[in-house]
Amino acid sequence: MRFKSIIKLMDIKTLVAGIVPVILGSIYSKYAFFKFNILYFILLIVAMILIQSATNMVNDYSDFKSGADSEKSGDEKALVSGEITSKQVLVVIFLFELIACIIGVFIASQTSYYIMLIAIIGGIISISYAFGPFPISYTPFGEVVAGITMGIGITTTVIYIQSGVINLNTILVAIPTVIYISTILLSNNLSDLQEDLDVGRKTLPILMGVKNAEKLWIFNVIMLLILTFILFVVHIYPIVVLVTVLIFFPYKSIFDFISYDKNMNTKGRTMGLIGQVGLKYHLAVIIGLLIAIIL
Repeated sequence: MRFKSIIKLMDIKTLVAGIVPVILGSIYSKYAFFKFNILYFILLIVAMILIQSATNMVNDYSDFKSGADSEKSGDEKALVSGEITSKQVLVVIFLFELIACIIGVFIASQTSYYIMLIAIIGGIISISYAFGPFPISYTPFGEVVAGITMGIGITTTVIYIQSGVINLNTILVAIPTVIYISTILLSNNLSDLQEDLDVGRKTLPILMGVKNAEKLWIFNVIMLLILTFILFVVHIYPIVVLVTVLIFFPYKSIFDFISYDKNMNTKGRTMGLIGQVGLKYHLAVIIGLLIAIIL
């Protein structure tokens, strides 16, 4: 078992989806409730990297066993290429989840055991996403489930861990992240459409059609701007956040997205675009909140 193979299985480019809610939730807690624990912050980052990586591995393992990953994916899939065995993948998944669980138990012991309930629910959803007779990833609901679980579930839980507060505002502040994470899944499913068709998946792009799915991608990205404006209007975000988002938002990504066909050969480009959108958007929000904290 090579370290390089484990890194490939972790699918580094997707890890931002787990890290962003932790950073956003922690910084918002400092801005809104004047509370921030650096130890919890570091542990939550580590736990989310492990959980997100394990989820990616579970998905790859399930696809490998079902035949959804073909030889065409061999350059990206460590299981398909034979770099690592399925038993070794299960061992890595177990170790990652075990370490994340230990971190979760520690944080819960210091804050509230409500955290463990959320973790259990999240774990069940994570397993159901790839395993079982009707995996969520095989349905049109994958984007919504992932968005809500990671966007609202993680962000509001992190805010609660940091501040002890959960209310309507802590839920609303997570909505743009829900949209972003859903669009990561949409981007992935757009790229994998032909392979998903071949194995009988009914993902959202298959249900909607490519053109409508591409329109939804553009709509979601524009909604990040609209939602930021709404959060400012209802006094959840300060005006400085709106200003930084408007300045740093990657408008060009929208035009880049509509300029080429989406398929397995262009998957890296598609995932890179949505990664760029999410990173720049959330970085702008975080910078705005930090400026507001300092001022």
